[in-house]
Amino acid sequence: MKKAKYLVFVLMLILVGCGKEKEEQVIEKPVKYVVTEGVAVRTMNQVFRTDAVLEPKEKVNHQTEKGGTIEKILKKNGDKVKKGELVMVLSDSTTESAYFTAKANYASSKAAMEIAKNNYEKFKKLYNEELVSYLEYVNYENNYISARGAYESAKASYESAKSDYDKLSRKAEISGVVGNLFGKVGNKVSATDTLFTVIDDSSMEAYIGFPAEWLNQIKLGEEVQVEVPDINKTLVGKIIEINPIAENDTKKFKIKVAINNNDKVVKDGMYSFITVPAGKTESLSVSDEAIFVRNLLSYVYKVENGVAKRIEVSTGATNLPYTQISSKDIKEGDKIVVKGIFGLEEGDKVEESTTNK
Repeated sequence: MKKAKYLVFVLMLILVGCGKEKEEQVIEKPVKYVVTEGVAVRTMNQVFRTDAVLEPKEKVNHQTEKGGTIEKILKKNGDKVKKGELVMVLSDSTTESAYFTAKANYASSKAAMEIAKNNYEKFKKLYNEELVSYLEYVNYENNYISARGAYESAKASYESAKSDYDKLSRKAEISGVVGNLFGKVGNKVSATDTLFTVIDDSSMEAYIGFPAEWLNQIKLGEEVQVEVPDINKTLVGKIIEINPIAENDTKKFKIKVAINNNDKVVKDGMYSFITVPAGKTESLSVSDEAIFVRNLLSYVYKVENGVAKRIEVSTGATNLPYTQISSKDIKEGDKIVVKGIFGLEEGDKVEESTTNK
């Protein structure tokens, strides 16, 4: 019995020893095969690319000043209109009453002022000829000043009421195309409601924020590319404005880009990608395929002493098949992985072959 227990004890020691031996074994990662390329200084055509929403050259939302009830609709969405052409007629008793009251007050105050003015001028002449006393003269002068003040006040009220009244007959403020007209006869509308919109979409425009460091590389009238995915077209546009004042938050400068749209294929609110050429620069660059993105940051793998090191880089101009890069850890001649990136990790041992680029 004692002999059996001894044999079990010895067997357990052997098993424990084997386990420790397995734990102490180190599994080495296999060497990975990659193709590298040297970082080089190249002449790069700088381009700035951004997205933007295209809007018409002119766009006016038409409202009333006080609201009302729609009585007539003379146009529909998509109709062309000329500036001053009647589009919609509304009614509003409050606006109409205020207008006629203000008009009557204006006419009355104007007549009263004319009488006071004539009396003032008459007595001023008599006073200058010393035919009336100063007290008589100054009384007519004060009456005229008071009447003129009342007239100016009535005139301002009349002009305001007339503007409100005139907008019950809503006319197009610009020439263009009618849109956003969804009301029906009998509908009541408030002062803040848009009755309809008129757009001049013969030209489409967009503001984009442009980097300060490239601002001296562009000029008014310079051509840009405007890609509009919704219509599957890339159009030629021009820079028509350059704001000389930087934005407070981004420190970029707003520039306005415009494209001709006489064929009306581009519609208000369409999404676009705008590419602006910004001169040339001598800079470090690598093949596009060497750059990969993780968590919105750009990286390359640099090979040092047979080991892959992941390096964060800032990217710039792209001139296929190369992209401008910059990093304090990258210099000309460094070996960068261009093939074999998939599955490669920081610290992996690599065996490299070099491209002839």
